Amino acid sequence: MGIEIHITVPHNIRDLSLASVAGRFRTLDDIFSEISQYYAKFGFEHPSQTWSARDTEDWLREWDRQFYGHVPVAFDAPAGFSFHFGPHVLSIHHHTRFGVFCTESDIRQSLRRFTWRVLGLLSGKRAIYSPDDYGIYDLIFQGQTFSEIEAHLLRLAPPASSFAELEDSSAQPRYYVDRFEDFYVETTSVA
Repeated sequence: MGIEIHITVPHNIRDLSLASVAGRFRTLDDIFSEISQYYAKFGFEHPSQTWSARDTEDWLREWDRQFYGHVPVAFDAPAGFSFHFGPHVLSIHHHTRFGVFCTESDIRQSLRRFTWRVLGLLSGKRAIYSPDDYGIYDLIFQGQTFSEIEAHLLRLAPPASSFAELEDSSAQPRYYVDRFEDFYVETTSVA
């Protein structure tokens, strides 16, 4: 499958300047490095090593402001990530192919650890994984909250109950809501 993984999380960031966003996510440098090293084993090194603002000038011209209401504030991040901030929700794209995310536990767990840590910085509890964005992007920039997006998806189809089901599902849209139950078990049993 040639579609990339899309991660949707709530956010509470008000200052979306490059310096503020890069500073807030600086604690993720080790997980960015871990993901980069995973891909380096296969001879792939992503060129993005630092944070940079994405040019949204074309988006300002192309987007129908009556339909969307909000133009994203977007950044390229280290290790092949891009972050697109709507007013309430953050859309994260990574170059990992969706099928690989579903079937390869090493990279999936690295991306889940990354997402878990992002949520910790943003005071979130859940994330939605989907192939590309399945219309989620539109909902983000129409100003919907994470809960509203989750409710919208639930009206269309139930979420996959596992990553194997997510890959094999014929349901449209295909998505998985990660509540990180296994992370809670790990963190409470270690303490």
